[in-house]
Amino acid sequence: MKNILILFIPFLLFADVKTEIIKFYKKHYPNIEIQNIKIIPSPPKKYKKLTFFLSPKRSFGNIKIDNKFYYVKIKALIPVCIATSIIKTNQTIFNRCKIKKINFRNFYSKPIIKITPNLVASKIISKNSIINSSNTKPKPLVFKNSIISVIIQSKNIIISASAKALQDGYKGDEINILINKKIKKALVIQKGLVKIQ
Repeated sequence: MKNILILFIPFLLFADVKTEIIKFYKKHYPNIEIQNIKIIPSPPKKYKKLTFFLSPKRSFGNIKIDNKFYYVKIKALIPVCIATSIIKTNQTIFNRCKIKKINFRNFYSKPIIKITPNLVASKIISKNSIINSSNTKPKPLVFKNSIISVIIQSKNIIISASAKALQDGYKGDEINILINKKIKKALVIQKGLVKIQ
């Protein structure tokens, strides 16, 4: 059996710091167009360890190269969907917005640019507002405050009735409904239909 000699050689990373910052933002926003990156003070060309203290929601923050902190600020454009008119709660977003490039800035919630017909407003969206993950939701099968059909099943008896949904519901969700002035739990089966067992 041959002797195996293992050598541990300290190595330095040669990846450009700016390239790594671009990768960091592209991971969160694949369509971002970074125009400029400022790093203060100037980073070294060779380093052993790069740590990010950046938030993808912001255009500025800190990185740590080896044991030293550096301030980073980027200038970039990002495509977002902008509401072309007021979108009311539970209205579909599809065909009510347009894609526009804006300067990247602090985002409280991640912008959505892939708008599907199944996406609705979770609250009123003003004209020219950015469509994001906090003002949208997938379209539920049952909308809060809507009048829905209820199937009541007890042994071999099935009764149909109407009720008011007290919350949004997706298939398989158990939601509260108001039926005969009483609050009951019901299982969402399909669009506008729930079941009480």
